[in-house]
Amino acid sequence: MPIIDEKSGTIPDNRILLREMVHACVVVRNVERTAANLAEKFAIGPWDVHIKSYPKSQASFRGEPTDCTFKFAYAKVGPVTLELVEPVSGRSSYHEFLEKHGEGIHHLGFPAPLPFDVELEKWKHLGIQPVQVMKLDDPEEGWAYMDTQDLIGFTLEILSFRKFQ
Repeated sequence: MPIIDEKSGTIPDNRILLREMVHACVVVRNVERTAANLAEKFAIGPWDVHIKSYPKSQASFRGEPTDCTFKFAYAKVGPVTLELVEPVSGRSSYHEFLEKHGEGIHHLGFPAPLPFDVELEKWKHLGIQPVQVMKLDDPEEGWAYMDTQDLIGFTLEILSFRKFQ
């Protein structure tokens, strides 16, 4: 069965369509050092660096609410954003990744439809659970790392944001 219906140009409600990758994420131990090295050696930048905290009401890891703080850095590399993440506090998939693998590519990010909860349910219906979920102040928006490692060899992130609609 094709993913896209040729007559309507749409996909069935029970299917997932990932069209464009918008970012690649690398988990690092020191965001500033990594960003400086990428800028100096490979001319990647400028970098936008900031710290973001999420309360238990907005964040969960492996189904459990968690308070967490991360340091992020973003730079455009052509049409794709390179994201660096340094875990600061709280349990997260970033901490887990560093413990198991050390620094490295954590996930690839793809836009997903709104509302976020409906999109998560679609993935769950296909047997794919979220590993980490972060909800935004707008209850229709959020992002999640989906448990796709065993299925495809890497983690997919879905980004349900209005700016991608």
